[in-house]
Amino acid sequence: MAEKEKVKNFSIKSYLEYSSKEIKNRLKKKPINYLNIISSDKETQEERFKEIAENLKKFIEKKILARKEKSIYIYQQISHTKIYTGFICGVSTDDYKNKRIKIHEKTIEKRERLFKDYLKSCKIHAEPVLLTHKENKEIEKIIQNKIKTKPLIKFTTNDKKEHSIWDIKSEIEISNLKKQFNPVDLYIADGHHRMASSLLYNTENKLHNKCLAYIISEKKLNLESFHRIVSDVTKKQKSNLIKFLQERFTLNEGKINLSVEKNKINIYFENKWYNITLNPTNDKIIVQILSEDILKPFFKIKNIRKSKILTFIPDSKLNLNEIKKTDQVIFFLPSIKMENIFHAAENGKTMPPKSTYIKPKLRTGLIMMELK
Repeated sequence: MAEKEKVKNFSIKSYLEYSSKEIKNRLKKKPINYLNIISSDKETQEERFKEIAENLKKFIEKKILARKEKSIYIYQQISHTKIYTGFICGVSTDDYKNKRIKIHEKTIEKRERLFKDYLKSCKIHAEPVLLTHKENKEIEKIIQNKIKTKPLIKFTTNDKKEHSIWDIKSEIEISNLKKQFNPVDLYIADGHHRMASSLLYNTENKLHNKCLAYIISEKKLNLESFHRIVSDVTKKQKSNLIKFLQERFTLNEGKINLSVEKNKINIYFENKWYNITLNPTNDKIIVQILSEDILKPFFKIKNIRKSKILTFIPDSKLNLNEIKKTDQVIFFLPSIKMENIFHAAENGKTMPPKSTYIKPKLRTGLIMMELK
């Protein structure tokens, strides 16, 4: 962890949320920043990872980062609309291997190996996997009692979010917390590749069996829709799309509507709004119907991860004026419920990638876990 007075400037949003221009500006203006550790101009992956490891070592030597005694941390993030409170700690990758930590999304082997190689070279976890669990009153009591005390660290970032951290160091408190979590199943909300890569690393390394995680109750998560934008659509395709949808669904023309009703998909193209009514089930939710019954057969999008014409945008980042282009068809989806995620995870099923946009989005480098 960065020293108390440096935590605010050191930790960052997820690296992927920065544009290249933003990264350059922050590297110049804020030298004591996690971006200064992970940014590299080296050509090969091996060289980049080596430089990151060296940068990390320098930050420790300069005492910008300090090793702390083993603790479990409570982390709270407050925005103008939501309060998120949960635990930052290490979780066992054995529990992931044995399906005590459940998944709802498939991973890509190439990405697993890439992050495993990163862990092998850099020996640091800086971005926690987001785990959730079903509501548990005893665990909530522990949180509420702790956050009544003075936090170890408290700061506000430029986006006006307030961040607070409490540490749990007492063996009695830690033992009690482990006892409460022992019968509780955990579900990956975000970070399937990080968890899978950690298992790969730990299986090879054999000295480590942990992955950094943020554990939060399902009741405190915020699930947003992840809408789909198909680009490079011709006029002929748009005309054929109407016929295609009419043959398979109840298609209605309507007015602008960004608030999608349950069991419907809103569709926008050629300055017109349409909606289709669907019959989803627990085993085939709306996002799967869209992928399997529309995107795949009509647009020939067989792999939504690799498609060059498909992009995704969450509700909170949606600006219709910026995305209305003549060659696009936009599919607006209702948000998925936690019960859908639980059902998929508990029954060994998976959802399409980008099925839901889950908050909170955690700061990288806030609390890190060093690997052996």
